[in-house]
Amino acid sequence: MFMPLEIDYESIGWRAKNRRQELHLTQEDVAELMGVSTSFVGHIERGEKKASVATIIKMSCALDMTTDYLLLGIKHTCEMEECELYEDLNRLFRSYGIDGE
Repeated sequence: MFMPLEIDYESIGWRAKNRRQELHLTQEDVAELMGVSTSFVGHIERGEKKASVATIIKMSCALDMTTDYLLLGIKHTCEMEECELYEDLNRLFRSYGIDGE
């Protein structure tokens, strides 16, 4: 039986904000790169808004980071096997006959 995945939007926001600060970018800079409003970037950073797949991709590109890291905090492929969400995704893939490995 498929169980919905829990996405930790606060952690996504924390990782996005930290990366933005590492790059010495403002929220305005990131918003311009993403084509969204500055307030929307702030909402994402505070975990107040749910980000769509398209937004996650745009943000990861703007912040020069992988979507794996932005979503899950995974910096290296070998860390994926330790991630509970990764295991949930693999179970979902297997239930549909897709090899997720």
